[in-house]
Amino acid sequence: MIRTVTAFLLFVLLFVLPGCAAFMPRVTIEDVIAEKELIDSMDNPAMQYRTLNNLYNKKIIINNIVIKRVIESSRVDYNFCVLADITIKDKDVECHIYSHSITTISKLEKSKTVIDVSGTFERFFSTLDEYYTKLEIINASIKIKKQ
Repeated sequence: MIRTVTAFLLFVLLFVLPGCAAFMPRVTIEDVIAEKELIDSMDNPAMQYRTLNNLYNKKIIINNIVIKRVIESSRVDYNFCVLADITIKDKDVECHIYSHSITTISKLEKSKTVIDVSGTFERFFSTLDEYYTKLEIINASIKIKKQ
């Protein structure tokens, strides 16, 4: 009996808890953009990869952002994407926020709702527009601050 309990506790400690969001390292959006600037300044692609890899599985915290709009998701595992713009160090960043909370997303109003977001960094991407970068945040928790 004691062996079973010990084995179970060991399993939980080694495999379950490290994957929990509560134990993920947290970074601010300012920290993420600073890392992007660092990556852009590097000449060595292996160092770029290593630095970018350090952002994966980190929880991004963004506070007090206004919803730009809600669109249908291009990602298979999400129904909708919340778009929001942020300016960090005079650089425009578009955030693509993915959450499974359709109830919360359905309450968001374009150009009115202010939210706090906590989610996992997924990737940077760019398109031919005015943004410095765009980034995806998945598994997001969205808290409505003001309607």
